[in-house]
Amino acid sequence: MAITKKPANQNTAEAFISGAPDAAAAVPEAPRRVRKGNKIQITLTISEPLLERADIAASQLGQTRAGFINLAIFQALESGLNVKGGA
Repeated sequence: MAITKKPANQNTAEAFISGAPDAAAAVPEAPRRVRKGNKIQITLTISEPLLERADIAASQLGQTRAGFINLAIFQALESGLNVKGGA
């Protein structure tokens, strides 16, 4: 019995087959998270006027922008959120 090498193109063929539209659905990857200490970095989109107001409020409290946003979220979750306005 002769020893044969694995065909070099086998990985390429498997990748091609698994990439076909009718191939079995792959398990979706978990979202990539960037950790900073015990916190997770996020991306937030916010209007410029609201950001300016948040920066002013953070400065008045002696907090960073991130600290102020964390505090606001914490208070909203602990105390509830009061949405003003409406019909």
